[in-house]
Amino acid sequence: MYSIKRLLVVMELNDHDDVVCDYLNRIADLFSIESIMFLHVADNLDVPKELVEKYPGLIPPIDDSIKDAIQEKIEHYERITSVKNIEYQILDGVKLRSISAVVREQNIDMLIINRSDENDSESEVAFLQKVVRSVGCTITLVPPTLPDEINTLLVPLDFSKNSFMALQHALNLAKKRPGIKVHGLHILKIPSGYFKTGLTIDEFAEELLKAVKNRLALFLSENEIDENSFEMHFKIQKNDTIPYMINRFSFSNHVDAVIMGSRGRNTLSSFVLGSITEALIDRDQYLPLIIVKNKGRSMKLWDALLEL
Repeated sequence: MYSIKRLLVVMELNDHDDVVCDYLNRIADLFSIESIMFLHVADNLDVPKELVEKYPGLIPPIDDSIKDAIQEKIEHYERITSVKNIEYQILDGVKLRSISAVVREQNIDMLIINRSDENDSESEVAFLQKVVRSVGCTITLVPPTLPDEINTLLVPLDFSKNSFMALQHALNLAKKRPGIKVHGLHILKIPSGYFKTGLTIDEFAEELLKAVKNRLALFLSENEIDENSFEMHFKIQKNDTIPYMINRFSFSNHVDAVIMGSRGRNTLSSFVLGSITEALIDRDQYLPLIIVKNKGRSMKLWDALLEL
């Protein structure tokens, strides 16, 4: 897992920026942050050139005014302002392309972006899903409100390399802040043809659980993870969807943030983490959602994804 040193924070110049800054301020001590870049993508200003020339004060210098507004937002957050290298990017163009370009050009390790109340619209949900698909670094989606503390983390696991990276990320955070507790969750789906084994559904579920626990032991051994470093849970999927089960588990266990691998698949599980992540974005997600990615992996479909 790569170190989180360079952060990109998308600012919308609205009230939700305060929640984003609050979140960033809370987690800043968990990383060895070298720089934070605050990005605002401005709307295209369609003002006739002749009016701009006639009234020079009609449009103030956008970069300066927006930079001042962002500085005013962050000046009250001690952990943010203590970072030595704080940068500002004010761009005018297509938001997704601008964010993706800055992530690549500035070698960003983590993107922090809001999920405001407005993101319930289909277009906003689609935009966030495209961000998750196309941006090559770890991403945090910040909800409209935050838990009182961010001390309990949930990592859905399918024993893939990507879910290992998510678990590793969570355990690294726990090392930085001893009060953090990490839960692992694996959801099993009983195949429709289980009856052909001659076992009852309960007997087959027991056999399936044994097999999954063996897979977990191998997963931990291969990745040199201490089984006592987190609390593991197993749930059997029946009629509920996986996103609903993740949210219900989060609520029942007072989870403060969900950390997921970007994509993974295992035959003993119904997880396809890329699809589940997108489904969580599509729901009314009330917790910070962190999507851990393999930053070094090449994005061969980059341009195609941006056109979707």
